[in-house]
This record gives sequence, C-alpha cells and structure tokens, in this order.
Amino acid sequence: MTTTPTGPRRDGRDDEQHPVLTEKEDAAQRGADPAGSVGATTRPSGDLADGWTPSDHLAREAGELAAEIGREHRPRREDVYPYLLVRAASPGDRGARPVWPPVPCWQSPDILLMDAAATGPFDPTQLVGSPTAGRRYRVFVRVWNLGLLPAVGVHVRAWFVDPGFFGGATGPAYTPQLIGGAMVNLDDRTRPGAVAVVELDRTWDIPETLTGHECLLASVSCPLDPWSGVLDANADRHVGQRNLTILAGSDDAKQLLWTLGSRVTGTLELVHGGATVGPLVRGVLGDTETELGVPERLLPPSPRALRHGVATPTGQHLATMLRTRDGWLVADSERVVALATELGLVGRDGGKPRRGRRDPVAPDVAGLAQKLAPEHAERLGVLVDGEPGDALLEGLVRLWDVGDLTAGGLAGALAEGGPAAHLLQLAHTDPERQEAGGYSLVLLG
Repeated sequence: MTTTPTGPRRDGRDDEQHPVLTEKEDAAQRGADPAGSVGATTRPSGDLADGWTPSDHLAREAGELAAEIGREHRPRREDVYPYLLVRAASPGDRGARPVWPPVPCWQSPDILLMDAAATGPFDPTQLVGSPTAGRRYRVFVRVWNLGLLPAVGVHVRAWFVDPGFFGGATGPAYTPQLIGGAMVNLDDRTRPGAVAVVELDRTWDIPETLTGHECLLASVSCPLDPWSGVLDANADRHVGQRNLTILAGSDDAKQLLWTLGSRVTGTLELVHGGATVGPLVRGVLGDTETELGVPERLLPPSPRALRHGVATPTGQHLATMLRTRDGWLVADSERVVALATELGLVGRDGGKPRRGRRDPVAPDVAGLAQKLAPEHAERLGVLVDGEPGDALLEGLVRLWDVGDLTAGGLAGALAEGGPAAHLLQLAHTDPERQEAGGYSLVLLG
C-alpha cells in the first residue's frame, strides 16, 4: 500500500493521504469478496434459523413499551368528544368522580327553582331556596359541555325523591318521580354556548301531601356522551343532586330532622361545613335576597366559636348516630376521640380534639364510635331505646343543650357569638349495600 507524505503535522506525525488500492484490494474492503462480509452487496435471505422461538422477555418488554406509548399519546376524553356535566358542588367541579368524601355530592348548584308565578326568562334574582308543599315551581338545570366537540341532541331530565339519603339505588324507601325534560344543543368548551340554563317542559307541582324538602335530581345525556341510567351523583358526572333545605330564624327544623333520622339504617354522621356555606347558598340562590336578606347573613361562624366537634378533612365532625344492642346511640365526636385516646386507639398528640382548622390526619371518628359503642355507649353520648327519628332528636337536644329545634335555636347551640350561617351536613352509610348519601341543612341564626 503506497502513501504520499504531505508534510509534518503539528503533533510531529506525518499526515497521510487515502491509500491507492488495486481493484482486488478495493473489492475486498468493500465486502464483495467474500460475499456476506461487512459491506457486502449480497443481502442475507432473512429466513429464521431452524428451531428459533421468540423470547418471552423481549415480547413482554415490547408490550409494556407499546402500552406506555399508548397512554402517553392517548387524547383526553374531553378533547375528542362532548364531555357533559351537571356539577356536584361549586366551585371547582370539572367532572372527576367520586367527590364524597370529602366534598358532598348532594349539594349541586345546577338544579334551580323559580316560583311559577314568576313569568319570563330565567331570572337569578327570583330563585327559590326552600320550596313549599302545595305550590308550583319552574325547574331549571344548568348543563355544561367541557369537551372540544359540540354536544348535539342533549337530553335534560329531572326527578324528585322523598327526603332522605338517596344514593342511586331504587327501592321501597326511595322511588324517583319524573318531573319533566327538555332538549338542547351545546357548543364546544371554547364558546359561550358550552353552558346553558335549560327549563324543563313541565313545572314541579308539589302536592299538599309532600313536605317541600324532597331531594331533586337531574341528568344530562347525548348520543356521543350517554348517561348510564343510574341516578348516582357521586359516581357519574351526568347526574346532579340537590338534597338541601334552607331554614332561617324561627323556621322549624324538628320535622325534617325527624324524617331524616327515621331513614337511618346504618351510620349517620353530622358534620359542620364551615365556610362552604356561602358558596353553596350563592350557587343555589344567585342574587336572591328575599329569603336571606343582607349578604352578611351568609357569613359562617369563626371556627373557634364552634361549641362542639373535632376537626377532620370533611369539616368539623359533630356527632355519629349508630345502632347498638341497647338502642340507638348518638355519640358526641369529642367524647369519642377523648375515650379513644384514653384507651390508646389513637395517639395522644394526633388524637386530641382540635378546633379551628381541618386536619388531614384526624382519626376516623365514625369508625372509632363503632369500635367503642359495644362496651362504652353511655360514655360516648345519648342512648335511646326507640325509633331512629326520635333518637336523633333526643340525642341532639341533650348533647347540644338545644332550647328549641328551630333554625335559630340550633344555630345558637352550635356556636357562640352573634348570628351566623351554619351548614349542617348529614352523611349516611348503609352497611348492607355500602351506599352513601346525604342531606344538608343551612341554618341562618
């Protein structure tokens, strides 16, 4: 092989030009001789060797890689199809389910009522918070499309159910009654028409035999985003639920509390909703002032002003009602945690009752009450050998030293200081079907 020096390099070595090759040397280096060597122009046949089997390890890795790529690049549901929603709560609901716990699923701000005597278009200054038996109401449902595709042929419907803790399963205790329906089209989420307040084709005529405290439910569905058909607001964004009564001053709460207590078949937890009362009532009533008066009446009490309860992630836990072998027990939450701390069921530091803030590591008060009730029922609260409705009333009166079961009487028993708005949330769990539901009372002192 002959090279021609071109002169010294800076590192002291001689630089070299490409070698001058003979035809045979060039063919050898290109791989044409022998055939199949590196750089050969003759390609292999590609046939598998006899007895070859695929590697399970490589196949598994390839499958995992494909699945990972699919997840990374799979578009979100709302970016391809309509994404219908009736909110369970406000603010912040974008359709993720379930919401309870910690956010009650029965406080929808999207089911709205106007007295039938109010004519004309939807008017947020004419909304009704507490309907009355024997009257007629126009029913509106606010529906949303959070998808990037318009929703065509949207079917909106609404029902009412007897007061209680309906959680989606029909039965003798809860049978939904259809109020009416309507059809609408919604734009995609980039346009103002993605949300609409839809009036049903029929009014809700409340018979004198009902209470006016009935639970309201609404559904939304379209061909590209259908509703499952189950009225479960905690599991399905297509369903909204409004189990809410607003009581003020001398309004009687006794009958409603007795009715709710009579529906208890498992465990009932009473929680003070604190500052969430304002957004809830404004969502349901908008700018209405005829029922609530001045806006200051929606201010909640200071957390430190509450007379009862233990701070938990869902709010100030006040009491737990459950069945024991000796009757119904209405257990005070502070007593439950104090006894559990004494017996070593919770840490002495982490288990101390604390007011003034929600504690994400607070103990499960209802769970502790169930553990302690068989042996320590009398130390936990009020034990009543009778009907559950009577037990709830007697338990609250004795635990909270309530003078009278009016909105003002209960508000005064719950907190010190002047008038305030209280959100009392009653959450029910059925031990047989594991269903959860709830009902909320707004008490304006």
